[in-house]
Amino acid sequence: MAEPTNSTPLSKGQRTAQRLMNVAEDLFARQGYERTTLRQIAEGANLQEPGIYNHFAGKQALYEAVLHRALNPLAEAMTTHLSTVGDLRDLTDLPAIMTDLLLQHPQMAALFHQTLQGDGSTLGTQLVYQWLQQLFRQGIDSLSSLGAASEQDRETLAINVVAMFNLTAGYFLSQKAFDAMAQGSLTSEENIARQKALLRRVVRAMLVT
Repeated sequence: MAEPTNSTPLSKGQRTAQRLMNVAEDLFARQGYERTTLRQIAEGANLQEPGIYNHFAGKQALYEAVLHRALNPLAEAMTTHLSTVGDLRDLTDLPAIMTDLLLQHPQMAALFHQTLQGDGSTLGTQLVYQWLQQLFRQGIDSLSSLGAASEQDRETLAINVVAMFNLTAGYFLSQKAFDAMAQGSLTSEENIARQKALLRRVVRAMLVT
């Protein structure tokens, strides 16, 4: 998991907050929001539980910070990229861009899966779904504006967006399947390059031909 990169060194408090978010991100992805406790997060970060409150107001605030750290760059990248596209060919690089961003927080794919498979009744799934709705809306509006399908045929647009989403996020859920067929890590530099090349070919075939 990548740490923020900037020219100003992080303070001790900022480093502790990042450590808490790293631990929380992993636990939320493996256990879900409801089953993860602040005690578990504190233990993973080598803190006493009350120490969390020096950085976050509570579990929900910590969860929201985890989501914002990982998903805000995705939303911003989509907004930036979609603002420059002129035709469908310009969209073929978008899943590769998303792949690079998800590579920094691959646990987000598990949170996506939990959300889309759940009934939306828990706070955790509701918060993730708010982000997913934004990403899906950006994708479908862009396809519509570029003429991928008529505005009336929103099912076709939605299928294209879902396919691109699954191709991108689903990759990070597939290490066990990869292990059954080959050796290595899906997140290695070589395999990420292969995935992005495949995404470009598949998305080009979906949207352009």
